[in-house]
Amino acid sequence: MQPKCTLVGQRGPRWDCRWHACLDMTDQIIEGGRIISYRISWLGFWSGWFVPGFNDLDGKFNISAATCAVPIKARSLRRWWSFFYDHHHKFIICKPN
Repeated sequence: MQPKCTLVGQRGPRWDCRWHACLDMTDQIIEGGRIISYRISWLGFWSGWFVPGFNDLDGKFNISAATCAVPIKARSLRRWWSFFYDHHHKFIICKPN
């Protein structure tokens, strides 16, 4: 079966700290499918497209586990989609048909 892929247009910040949760496939838990590409808005300017596991390692680390009610490993790497927390964003997601 082929998954159904959809472009989710611009969305505002989600304020969901699960996006910071390390390098796990958080997208499948929160959005119910696999995000295959995404962009972040930086004050009205859009980033290029990020592809999970290819070019989306954020240069910042999760400093401590106390930043969220969801368990986050201190000093862990994270993906650029962690900025879904407080930035506008858009993405392409594939869900089972």
